[in-house]
This record gives sequence, C-alpha cells and structure tokens, in this order.
Amino acid sequence: MSKTAVVTGGTRGIGRAIVRKLIAQDFTVFATYHKDEAAAQCLSDELGARVITARVDGSQRDQVEQFRQQFVDYPMPSVLVNNAGIARDGLFLSQEPATFEQVMANNFGGTLNFCEVFAPHMATVRHGNIINIGSVAAQKVKLGNTAYGCAKAAIERLSLGLSAELARFDVRVNCVSPGFVDTEMFQAFAGEHAREILKSIPGRRVMTAEEVAEMVSLLATRRLSTTGSLLRVGNGENVG
Repeated sequence: MSKTAVVTGGTRGIGRAIVRKLIAQDFTVFATYHKDEAAAQCLSDELGARVITARVDGSQRDQVEQFRQQFVDYPMPSVLVNNAGIARDGLFLSQEPATFEQVMANNFGGTLNFCEVFAPHMATVRHGNIINIGSVAAQKVKLGNTAYGCAKAAIERLSLGLSAELARFDVRVNCVSPGFVDTEMFQAFAGEHAREILKSIPGRRVMTAEEVAEMVSLLATRRLSTTGSLLRVGNGENVG
C-alpha cells in the first residue's frame, strides 16, 4: 500500500509534529499550508525530500482539487490527516458574521473538502486512513470560542458519519480531539491567563504537539486498529 500521506496545516504546531512522526514511519508526506511560506521553507530545509510542501486554502474546493493533481508523480495517499484550522475568538454579539463563517469554512469546510476529494480513491482501492483533528472546544464551552467549538463539533460528527459509510471499503476514519496543546495557537489563546488555565487542568500540564502526533501515528499505521473512534486526549480537561 501507498506510503504517502497528506497532512493539512502541516508546517506548524501539531501538524508539523505529525509530519515528523509520519516521516519517521517511512512515509513521504505532503504538508499543506495557507500563508506562512517561511514555516514551509523551514520544514523543507529540516526534512528534505521526504516532505513536499504545498500552499492550499482548504476552504476553496477548487484549490484542493488542484492540489490532488500533484499526485500524478506520486502514489495517491493512503493517509489523510485533516489538521488545518484557525481560531478567531470573539463574543458572538460583537463578532462580525463573516468571522464566524470564516472559521467554519476553514476548519470544517477544509476538512470536508479534503475528505470529498481524497476519500473516493481510498474507497476505490479499498484501503485508507483518515484522521481528523478535533478539539476539547467541541464539548467545553468557553466565552468567545463559539465559532471554533461549532466547527470542531461538526468535524467530530463528520468523522463518525464517514466511518460508518467507508468501513466496508477498509477506509478507517477516526478523530483525535486534544485538550490544551502547547502550540502558538494555545499561547495566543492563553495570553496572560496561561497560569490560570494550567491550574484548571486536573493533570496540571499541557500536552505537547508530539504527544498528539504519536496518537495520530498509531492510527495512521494501524498499530491502533479502530474506526469510528473519537479519541479525547489530554490531562483531564476533556472530562465532564
């Protein structure tokens, strides 16, 4: 089977850790990014020919379809990790409607577009692994994260629905939903409240991106053999 993987949002944070982990498992990885060319170049410099970076706006279906054409010279991916996402926190009543729509389009719409473009081939060859990245925000309500939480909840539900439809084709669909992870996004979200957030976590620690990547790797290589699983990982912040 193909040892090619796609990781969306693969040049920073959790995505970058997933790319590294999959390359360590002998995958050639296509890592997409939206704007940060410097991060993409840094990843290419670090990992060499085993990673191919591509600028793709996942919210635009035509860009995802165009990206698929890059696989003329490579095996079609047997692993798809939908990790790309944005956070535009703000109170609903004071937030521009376009901001809410942007978060949904990028987080949920991007995941949907990549699944729609790549899942049919996986079903045709009767093998594939789709791992979507959810979030504690799907169930934990916090002021200002309504849009992000809605998008992540939709991703979790999409994962469960696709897993039931694609299981007979040996395409496994799972969702990894971390709690707080030490990334640039978390640092921006936490700001001066980082100490308070840490105290609110039962385990009194924040996950690393590498820990999330390890879970994704287990699913991608089927060392953890499951489908239709919603894996809430963290240090207790997912409880209750």
